[in-house]
Amino acid sequence: MGKKIPGKVLRFMVLEACEEGPTYGYEIVSRIEDITEGHWSPSYGTIYPLIQRLEEEGLVKSLSDEEAEEEGLETGDRKYFAITDEGSEKLEEASKEKKGKFEDLIKGYLKVYEHVHGQNDLEEFLGDY
Repeated sequence: MGKKIPGKVLRFMVLEACEEGPTYGYEIVSRIEDITEGHWSPSYGTIYPLIQRLEEEGLVKSLSDEEAEEEGLETGDRKYFAITDEGSEKLEEASKEKKGKFEDLIKGYLKVYEHVHGQNDLEEFLGDY
């Protein structure tokens, strides 16, 4: 979709997608599209290197075919990833630490939107939510 998203936010979103259960690249992209309500779709060229870095950091792990089958997943061409205990802890920490900062960020964006477009447009925009 041509839009960029900060790396730390994307890391968080990938971990959150993996927290839902073992998943693979296409599903991670789909889950991020769901999280952003279709407003952003990361490329596979962005997702797979990030998953590899998260795996190197011990935050996610790739599942063997046997592990995937034990989870009741289809094996074959798909490579599944699951969040590790360390990844879950990092995700929980990030959620707690970033919640206030994220809310401040959104409030800041809304103030800029109001400044540029006016209060009536902001109220109309927020009326959809």
